[in-house]
Amino acid sequence: MVNRGYHVIVDDREAPPAEVQRLSGDVHFGNLLRRRRRYLDELVATAVDADDVTVLRTDEEAEQLARRMEAARGEALWLRLPTSIAPLDLAGLRVQIGKMRYALEPMMLAPVSEDDAPMVLFPAQAIAILRAESTKARRARVYQIAEEATQVHHDVPFVDLRDAAALGRFLSGATEPRAFNSLSAEKDVFVKSSTDIEKMRAEHDFYALARPEMQRFLLPTFGFEQDGRTASYRMENLRVPDAALQFVLGAFTETQFDQLLDQFFAFIAARERETVGRKPVADAGRTQILEKLYQRMDRLAHSEAGRRIEAMLVAGGVAGGVIGLAERAVPLIEAALARHPSDFLAFSHGDPCLSNILFDGRIGLFRLIDPRGASARADAMMHPLYDLAKFSHSVLGGYDFVNNDLFGIEVGPDLGLELQFHRGGPPDWVQAAFRDRVAREGWDMRDIRAVEASLFLSMLPLHLDHERKPLGFCLIVRRILKELEDR
Repeated sequence: MVNRGYHVIVDDREAPPAEVQRLSGDVHFGNLLRRRRRYLDELVATAVDADDVTVLRTDEEAEQLARRMEAARGEALWLRLPTSIAPLDLAGLRVQIGKMRYALEPMMLAPVSEDDAPMVLFPAQAIAILRAESTKARRARVYQIAEEATQVHHDVPFVDLRDAAALGRFLSGATEPRAFNSLSAEKDVFVKSSTDIEKMRAEHDFYALARPEMQRFLLPTFGFEQDGRTASYRMENLRVPDAALQFVLGAFTETQFDQLLDQFFAFIAARERETVGRKPVADAGRTQILEKLYQRMDRLAHSEAGRRIEAMLVAGGVAGGVIGLAERAVPLIEAALARHPSDFLAFSHGDPCLSNILFDGRIGLFRLIDPRGASARADAMMHPLYDLAKFSHSVLGGYDFVNNDLFGIEVGPDLGLELQFHRGGPPDWVQAAFRDRVAREGWDMRDIRAVEASLFLSMLPLHLDHERKPLGFCLIVRRILKELEDR
């Protein structure tokens, strides 16, 4: 057998059409996020069996590659993967990429979708597609090749991300689950399972406990099962991306974000209330917020990763490290709980961050998933600020940028650590819109941000498998505390 070169082209030149940018933002398809990784990086990683991988982002880069092909001698195969035609099974694609090294003729990995397809090409064919001057010209070349090429039979489905429905399917469920959770889709049903049986039962039972006025904001759960050491429940598999992905990709318009705020504050208003008096509300806050903070800080302090993070923060100019941040935060949290005027506890979701909100601005769809959970009504009654602070830690704090690894930590002129968000983080207009809505709804932003600081500190030991993330969360806490202390 002739020993030919085998090369992969990941062609990421095409930007999403205007009608799908509401989900993707104004970015290349390769910049879409799936479980903390760029789709482009996932594709490149599947091509380990090729001799090399070339990523194209501009027509100039495509022309440079075409010239290299013309100058090369000998036989070669080129597998071109347009990022607009996405595989839904990357593990399966990796197997197919390995097999294509032995192709004897042009091969189609998927049928042509409109004007493009993933295919194995000889150099002259690849050059013709790379140099196509228009969509129409590329379409003509692709169909010409498709008439002569062999269709590969496999089980890897491909979808055209230029179609809004297909993009929604591709992005749905793209947020990474916690380590103890497992997520899978069975046609139109989404299955969540875990070894934490009581947690699964509480998440499943939460919907039935909510009153009808609140249920309209929740995704119904059904089919609880327990088998040995695991438990699971089911939900409808809505092919709608979570709001966090849309947020970090810059896909929200001001109108769409106002829709999201309308829905969120309607959910806040729909929560069942139990009037208990101001002191019991403050006491509940100390139990649910401060005691959790103390427990998590102790857990962090007794971990090797926690000690490394502490040393890094101290060396980077964060006075007292994590402990110093907590010592500054506790009096502010105490003051917020004492000052807050509510005399009721609220039937709370417990984790309405953007990654737990499915949102489609076209039809105003808003559904909360993955609640903290409750198997008895009393378990869901929480301090009324808790849900607001969870939402704020996405919209103001930038939680989803750190959670999706869209941030950098730089060393400033004074050798201190400085946090830099991708694309600047939460836009100023988003923050202003949220602050304005909070004020109009009668909540105190100081109280919300104080609780938000506690949430960032409390989540530190939950993210020790990615130690950069706790560092980022600590730098966010430093920003929040400065805002509150400067008032």
